[in-house]
Order: sequence, then C-alpha cells, then structure tokens
Amino acid sequence: MQNSQEKIKNPLYDNTIPLVVDLDGTLIYTDLLHEGIVLLLKKNFLYIFLLIPWLLKGKVYLKNKIFQTVQINPELLPYNTELLEFLKKESDSGRPIVLATASPILNAIEISKIHPLFDSVYGTDNKTNLKGKNKSTVLTNLFGKGKFDYIGNSFSDLEIFSSVRYSYLVNAPIFLEKRVKRISNLQFAWNSRKDAFQYLLKSIRPHQWVKNLLVFVPLITAHKLNSIGLITLTFCSFIAFNLVASSGYLINDLSDLNSDRSHPRKRFRPLASGKVSILSGSILALILFGIGMYLASKINALFLLTLVCYFITSLLYSLYFKKVLLYDVFILALLYSIRVFAGGAVIDVKLSFWLIAFSTFIFLSLAFVKRYSELMQVNTKGGLKSRGRDYLTEDIHLLQVMGIASGFSSVIVFSLYINSPEVALLYSKPDFLWSISLLFLFWISRIWFITIRGEMTDDPIIFAIKDLTSYVLFALVGLILFFSI
Repeated sequence: MQNSQEKIKNPLYDNTIPLVVDLDGTLIYTDLLHEGIVLLLKKNFLYIFLLIPWLLKGKVYLKNKIFQTVQINPELLPYNTELLEFLKKESDSGRPIVLATASPILNAIEISKIHPLFDSVYGTDNKTNLKGKNKSTVLTNLFGKGKFDYIGNSFSDLEIFSSVRYSYLVNAPIFLEKRVKRISNLQFAWNSRKDAFQYLLKSIRPHQWVKNLLVFVPLITAHKLNSIGLITLTFCSFIAFNLVASSGYLINDLSDLNSDRSHPRKRFRPLASGKVSILSGSILALILFGIGMYLASKINALFLLTLVCYFITSLLYSLYFKKVLLYDVFILALLYSIRVFAGGAVIDVKLSFWLIAFSTFIFLSLAFVKRYSELMQVNTKGGLKSRGRDYLTEDIHLLQVMGIASGFSSVIVFSLYINSPEVALLYSKPDFLWSISLLFLFWISRIWFITIRGEMTDDPIIFAIKDLTSYVLFALVGLILFFSI
C-alpha cells in the first residue's frame, strides 16, 4: 500500500471543507451488520429463521432487532490504520471530520468515542437507513452540493460521489473506481486487498489438509496399496475431506472473530483481520461444503455419512464443546479418528480393534498437547484462564500428565498389536515392527519435551509437518513397514 501522507496532494486544499468518511468497509475492514448477524447466530442459531421476516419489514427494522439482541465490541473491530492516520492528520489541521454510516447511530457513536476524531456522527436511526440516496440527501442538506469531500467504498455511494467536491476510495472494486472517476474528482484510492485471492486461500487453511492424509491409513494397514482403483478412490475422499474441513475452518473463524482478535497471533487470520469479508467467507464455506458433499456422494453412502458426522461434530466443537472442560480434547481426538474411519469406509475395510485403540490414544495425546501449549502461553503472560477455554493455569500439570499417559498408552497398544494373531497374517517379519514402537515412543517423548519448553505451536500436527526430525522418523516407519511385509 502506498503512503497516503505522501501521495494525497490537493492543490486547492481547504481545511474548512468537511471530510465525511463511511464506516463499513472503509474506516473498518468489516461490516457491522454482518458482524451482528454472526454474533446473533452464535448466540442462538435458531435466529436464522427470524432474519428473513425481519428483513421483509425493512433494513431499519432488521438492524434494530439485531442490535437490540447483540452488542458489538468496538475495541475489537479491525480498523483501517492508514486511513485513521490520514484522518488524524486532517483533524489536527483543524478540518471538520464527519462519520456517516448506514450502521446504527449508537454503534457509530461508540466507535467515535474510541477514535475521538469526529466532530459529528450520523447513522441509521429508528426511521431512516442512512445509505445511498438517503445518506446523499442528508449530507447535501447539511453541507451543500460540492461543499464536502467523501471517503467511501461501495456502489451505494455513487450518488454521494456525484455530489462531492473531492472523492476518496477504500478497497473499492476496479469497476467502481472507473465509475467514480467519470462522475467525480477522485483524489486517492487506498487498496489493501490487492492480494484478495491469497487471503481467501489462507482462510481455508490448506496447511491443515495434512491431517486428512489419515484417510490413507486403512489403505496402508490393509496392504491395499497395489490397487490403483482403491488409491484413486481414497485420493478422491481426501479431496472431499479437504473441502468440507475447510468449510468447517471458515465457520470456526466466523464464530471466533472476537476471541481471535484478542489473540496475539490469530488476530492476523484473514477473517479476524478483515482481509476476507464475513460475506465472502460465508459464501466460500457454503461452496466448499456443497462441492465436498457432492464428491463424497459419488464415492459411497457410508463415506458420505461419515463425512456428515465429521462436519456436524466439528461444528458442535467450534460452537460449543471447545469451551467445555475435557469434552474439547476428547472431541478433538474423535475428529482425528473419524478421518481414519472414513478411510476404512472408502475401501470397505473393517477397522481392527488395534487401529481404533491406537488412533484414540495417540490423537488424545496430541489434543492434550494443543491445550497445554495454549494454556502455557496464558501462564507465561500471567493470566489465570485460557480465553475461550474452560482451563485454568493451575490445570497445566494435569494436562501434561494425561497427555503423556495417553501417548505412552498408544505405544503399549501398538506393542500388544505386534503379538496379536492379525500381525502373523499380514507381516512375514513381524519382529521388525518392534523398532516402530521405539520410534513412536521417541517421537511422543520429543513432542512433549518441546511442548513443556514452550516451543510448540498451537497445533502439533502443523508442527510435525515443519519438523525435520518428524519427517525422518516417519520415513523410517515407512521403510520398516515395507521390509516387514
């Protein structure tokens, strides 16, 4: 983004001309109406059935009902810091700064208290939706046609732009910018969304897709890697899982907007930072879910049912269970295990007791790692409770004990599996498998050492795909399995 302080040059500068700025998508990177809807549905999803009846009674009625039910925290909103700097400079020069928005007037006033730059504030009241023609009429009556400048971002502002002296754009589509140039004297256009596709891609978290490789586990343990058809089918299931999982990640980020904005790292996520709009994120989630489910329906009914169960479980986790003590870690472990079950459903293989038990214990250990690392960050900052979680800092040692015990239990299960009758049928040299037990034991011990030292990220799976030692250990496991057959 160019430096606006250097680039905005007005040969006829007059600090007595009011500078009017829009709120949604301009002063903030988000839209308060969309924020309100998200908070409303998070409070009670059944409100979704009231939104259309409210809207049929008019936008004013819709906004009033939403913001009577939920409250926006203005301190957590993603503000356009460069625009704020420009407004501050204009305000310091003595120029009148006006906030005019289609959002409710009470919300606009609260925002003006946080950023005391505005000499006056106008917004939607109980009678008038201050948008488009209504806003243009109000501003023209207040200041006169051609007697004010305006900063906006949407096509609904076109009538306003035709009535101003100078116009400014923020993150506007290229088509809007061309229209504004034709009807108004465009002075400057801020654009922080040049990499919109990159932010959309980041919002679906493709790095998390590595978890979905677990659908290949039944294919490997059943020794079906010689079947091209089953490999292709499993790969299609992997793609379907990626799409549906990404849809869930978007919904999770939408439900976690405020808590993510309070987090030192998560506040930079595309939805929390406003780089991807709530509307875009919601539409993308629906598209990914639809394509993923369609692809799953083409594989088989059991896989489709398993994927539906995964999505519902992940949704319940995001909206409720991740805030409940112990339920969260057990459901996290279940979500990992469902991927393995799905892989079995794809190739029509019944999973062994040993694989189910092993996956349960090792994924439970990794879920404890995730919670322990989050709680350790809170403890380091002197906090008493993990934000958005039901854990106190005094629980940290108990999480450590349960996590290490779960990890070591998975190794015990694998060791018992080596001596089971099933192994003799699948492997010609089962004794080689004992070395895998040692490798797993080393990997789990190392993961917990790193976690306790505070070097673990929020997700151990993501840590593992960036960790060279993990790659070496998993490669050795693959070689041992190959030579054991």
